[in-house]
Amino acid sequence: MTRLFIQFYCGVLLILSIAWIIQAYVFRGTTEAQNISVIENALSGGALLARDEIAAGGMQNIDETVASIQSRFTYPVGVVNRSERSLSTTLLQRLDDGEAVLSGDSIEVALTGTPLLVELGPLPRFAGPRRSDILLGLTSVFLLVALAIAILMRPIARQFRIVERTALAIADGDFAARIEDTGRRRSFPIVGAFNTMADRVESLLRSQKELLQAVSHEFRTPLARIKFATELVRSADTDEKRNQRVDSIDDATDKLDDLVAELLNYTRTDEQSQVAPRERVSAQYIAMDAIGQHAPLHPNIIFDGPTESDNIDLVTYEAGLVRAIGNLVGNAGKYAKSKVRVTITNDSNRVCFLVEDDGPGIPVADRRFVFDPFHRLSGDSQPGTGLGLALVRRICRRLGGKVTIDDSPLGGAAFLVDLPQSLLPMPSHPLPPASAERD
Repeated sequence: MTRLFIQFYCGVLLILSIAWIIQAYVFRGTTEAQNISVIENALSGGALLARDEIAAGGMQNIDETVASIQSRFTYPVGVVNRSERSLSTTLLQRLDDGEAVLSGDSIEVALTGTPLLVELGPLPRFAGPRRSDILLGLTSVFLLVALAIAILMRPIARQFRIVERTALAIADGDFAARIEDTGRRRSFPIVGAFNTMADRVESLLRSQKELLQAVSHEFRTPLARIKFATELVRSADTDEKRNQRVDSIDDATDKLDDLVAELLNYTRTDEQSQVAPRERVSAQYIAMDAIGQHAPLHPNIIFDGPTESDNIDLVTYEAGLVRAIGNLVGNAGKYAKSKVRVTITNDSNRVCFLVEDDGPGIPVADRRFVFDPFHRLSGDSQPGTGLGLALVRRICRRLGGKVTIDDSPLGGAAFLVDLPQSLLPMPSHPLPPASAERD
């Protein structure tokens, strides 16, 4: 990061240097040349007139003629040998051509047929900065800008160095490393953005680790049953025992297949909800479709759905919402004694699905755990993988909503899914370290 700062700073200095050189060149090559031309045009008449008078008075009267001319000028007039002046080839050629030229602070004109020059000057100086003053001013501005850039860049470079160190710490495995946000005005938005990203990464890694540990644990039970039943098949002495043990293997295989299917649904939900198109769907249709799928599986349970008057449209990811409401309705059907009720409400551009049952309910102390993957309540004898409610919460978060648990007037549990009525951009909620159910 220090090297990057040095490279950037050197680049800025190079740009300023080039600008300074161009400015100096423009001043010297254009402004100064134009001023010289104006001075020569304005004063050449007097210089040529003085030369003609000196030539007419003769060389023997040169001193008297110069004195006479001097009385008419406010600046010095004299005659010098051209060898006494350091003149360029161009100026000498112009002098030989009879022109008056500006050399330093004096106007020079050649006295025809002699090595002498008629010199008017030093001339009065024009008001304004000299070339050296201008170059000194440009140099001062250059140094001031360079210093200002260094001062302004210093806190930025410090922030980037901190970001670099923290990123390297995270890369080395310290996922708790964060950039300390002092809250001062000099802190840049990159601090908050980086810490948010680090929190997200740490949450995802923790979630994946916990999920992997849970999956490993859950896989052991059906695999152990398969292995044990396989050994028993070898020792079976009758076809009946052998068929019973093969059925046991099939049952364990089916449970394992269900577990893998639920796990795939759980892990794919986030990716699908990110890219799936948003559609306008009927909330009543979603609820009735879920009831239609699960009511035949529980013929002794009465399922009450929303009426036409409760119909509400919402824009969302339909497949994900169907999955979430279906999981809740199916879960309620397994635990209900006689009745499951689904109602829909709409308030302040929010749509709420309430799924209730008259089952045993969920103790308040256990409600914080039922959304954890593979978590099942003690004494739960119902079949399931333990991923249903985890999938519901993950889907709800990806749809910009939430799911909560409460007591139902029916006597059992009440699951409330609260969603925005119109879901356009995807929310940036960090995923939790997984969530599941009593399912």
